[in-house]
Amino acid sequence: MENSNVYDKIIAKIINSKSFGHSNTYANLLLYLVASTQQEDIPKETTIAAEILGKPNFDPSQSTLVRVYIYNLRKKLTKYYAKEGKDDTVILQIPKGSYEVRFVEKKILAPKESYSRSKTITLTLFIFLILSLTYNILLYPSKHRINPINENGLWKDLLMNQKPLMVLLGDLFIYQEENTKTGEQKIIRDPFINSLEDYDNFIMEQSESNLIHEPLSYSLLIYNSALWIKDLSGIFSHNRSDFTIRNMVRFNPKELPDNNFIVIGMMKTFGLFRDYLDSPALFYNNQDQSIVYRNDQEGSETVFRPYGDPNGHHTDYGFITKVPGPNNNNIYLFGGIWDTAASQSLKYFTSPKLLMELESALIKKYGKLPKYYQIVLEVKGVDRMELSSKILIMQEIAP
Repeated sequence: MENSNVYDKIIAKIINSKSFGHSNTYANLLLYLVASTQQEDIPKETTIAAEILGKPNFDPSQSTLVRVYIYNLRKKLTKYYAKEGKDDTVILQIPKGSYEVRFVEKKILAPKESYSRSKTITLTLFIFLILSLTYNILLYPSKHRINPINENGLWKDLLMNQKPLMVLLGDLFIYQEENTKTGEQKIIRDPFINSLEDYDNFIMEQSESNLIHEPLSYSLLIYNSALWIKDLSGIFSHNRSDFTIRNMVRFNPKELPDNNFIVIGMMKTFGLFRDYLDSPALFYNNQDQSIVYRNDQEGSETVFRPYGDPNGHHTDYGFITKVPGPNNNNIYLFGGIWDTAASQSLKYFTSPKLLMELESALIKKYGKLPKYYQIVLEVKGVDRMELSSKILIMQEIAP
């Protein structure tokens, strides 16, 4: 009973701390895990999903939702013990691979022992530093030559083609609204207005004479845009190649014949490049935000539409497409219906592991790497960050 009271105080301090974030869901999850541990009845994922997350039909083979919540709970505990709980003598732990809660006493070294251990650590780090410097000095040139990607694989036409490369980021169109009666001004982002063409159609339908609208000279970039450029820069820098960056809103169609293109973002922001997403078997339906696959052999049609909470656990769908441009140039499209799949589609080109997986899958199906292709991905994520993905469809495109 005495230990129970101590543990209750520890849990209350954690839950009420700023580091924990004042989240009712994570507070309930922690209390539930503690109670289950005390009852020697460690819960399963399905039980946690039903009791805490309100998911009675949860299937752990199809969803990582519970593992994500436990992962985030561990992060909250780590943050707490780095700040408010740094002087706590008893540490609450949830070991990896388990949903059991443990209370562990922190070991405090005696001054002499601590000094001796400090000298040992210092000496070990010094030796490691010397070995590390020696290793890097002797082996850096050969190690630096190792290319993170196969330059003769899917990257070949990006690295070997002589045309300049332009990276286009699908940005979000915004406009200004002014009320002439009140003088109030607003900057508006409408998810159904993603280009000047959409904006012009919107203006034609307006009937309120006191509202004046004007497109803005700037736009909003998706948060992950910085990560996309970072990943691409690493590979192109390694291969001594260069590229220019442009927002889709600022793209001039006259530049289309003169460059190779990498287009990244949500497919609804692709502007005129949306047309390049369509083939007889696969196309992007901008009206209801879906990818449609037509199987002529079976006479069937499959519609892929994202579901779930984009700010929580969700499933998104994306395209990886390479098509010929109008002047013997190449156009690469990495898109998602939401931004989760947009990020993951590009990772299939910038992550050596995923790139190898994609190249192997294409060679297995076609006996070679097709010149032009369309690939559909299913991506599961949390808070617009990808967790896992799989290739659903691969289609070779005839030149």
